[in-house]
Amino acid sequence: MDGEQSGLRMRQTTPEEDRPALDLVVLRVLDGGTRRPLRAAFRFDPCAPMVVSLTLSPMRGPSVTWRIGRELLRHGLHDESGEGDVRVWAAPGEEGRAAWMRLESRQSSALLELPARAVSRWLAATYLRVPAHAEGRALDWDGFLTSLCDDFAEPTD
Repeated sequence: MDGEQSGLRMRQTTPEEDRPALDLVVLRVLDGGTRRPLRAAFRFDPCAPMVVSLTLSPMRGPSVTWRIGRELLRHGLHDESGEGDVRVWAAPGEEGRAAWMRLESRQSSALLELPARAVSRWLAATYLRVPAHAEGRALDWDGFLTSLCDDFAEPTD
């Protein structure tokens, strides 16, 4: 899931120190199996708990941020998950258990090898902060529904 979280607005923002974060190096898998290191920053905001942000920073060039469903990522650490722009699945990696992530956009695509244990521990911390059953409470449903109604209001001439 790239971009906004289905149009739902957050109720508030959470201070940076209260947001579980994970900074690590992942491997980008290129044609022929060549692997290149890539800095990755996973971020979680308890005010938007259904989504995690992944910022990829190549050694040269601009960074790019993807917003990915938290459940999609969690499920992908153990089984195939996702379709379309983001897919995640478990696989053996160069240094033990890994998760592979395929990111696709109109302009490019990337295949990443993630250290599954580190991502799993980080995700566990996010679920301690906001359990799956409590995700909907952090969203501004009234504001979202109001904006939908405003979109369907009759135009005035």
